[in-house]
Amino acid sequence: MGTGGSRGVVAAVLVLLATGCSGTERTTDEPTASPPTSAKPDATTALRGRCLSAMPDDAPLAAVTLTSGSGNAIEAARIGPETNDGVAILLPQIGGICGWGRWATAASDAGLTSLLVSPCGYGETTCTAEEDADPLHEVAAAVALARGEYGAERVVLLGTSMGGSLTVMAVAAGADVDAWADVSGPPAWEGVELASLAGSLPDDGLVVMAPSDGPEIYAAAESLAEAADVRFVAGRSGHGWDLLVNPVSGSVTRIGRELVAFATGPSGT
Repeated sequence: MGTGGSRGVVAAVLVLLATGCSGTERTTDEPTASPPTSAKPDATTALRGRCLSAMPDDAPLAAVTLTSGSGNAIEAARIGPETNDGVAILLPQIGGICGWGRWATAASDAGLTSLLVSPCGYGETTCTAEEDADPLHEVAAAVALARGEYGAERVVLLGTSMGGSLTVMAVAAGADVDAWADVSGPPAWEGVELASLAGSLPDDGLVVMAPSDGPEIYAAAESLAEAADVRFVAGRSGHGWDLLVNPVSGSVTRIGRELVAFATGPSGT
């Protein structure tokens, strides 16, 4: 065979090899590699991770989402049984709902269910401007859940610091609750002087303040309680949650226990 014929054979072999390497398709049942995925934690697990030590490990916690009239989400959490005769709706100070964790867990041990609610602009709660201006917005949604789905006969509204002032504003606006408590609420919030609302406050209420907040604020809290004809409880020192739960030991304080008793009511519901 001549050299021309040899070159032709070699070329043919190379073409066959190239076709075999590049033209073969994989069968559909051949396994393919996929990138590893990490499962997104559920809402309750995510909330525990966010709250860290502020939420006791044994807290009977469940993340809850309330829905506003316009369809916006209101972040909340339940601590305690899903059905209960007694429910406390808890409004937080600016640190967020996690700070209620230890008190609400102790209240659960006493037979109370708590709904921790993030106001407009806090946590995952989203609101329209109109909803933000409505003092009943988040509270009404929480009350509807407590009375409708949880079967509560007694619903109380409790707030610390910012939440204390928001509590006063909500009950003065007609919140459907059986009792209320303002713990360390500033005497004015969002341009509203709480003293101007005293005549509209239900008489089953409680105002808590410590002198460490300053003489003028302490005196304003005393005056609010007197004008509303509700009980005033004086703390020794501390603000908001620190009056209810010892910030070092995590144990519920005397005032914290008083608030549990107040929330459960005379019948202990």
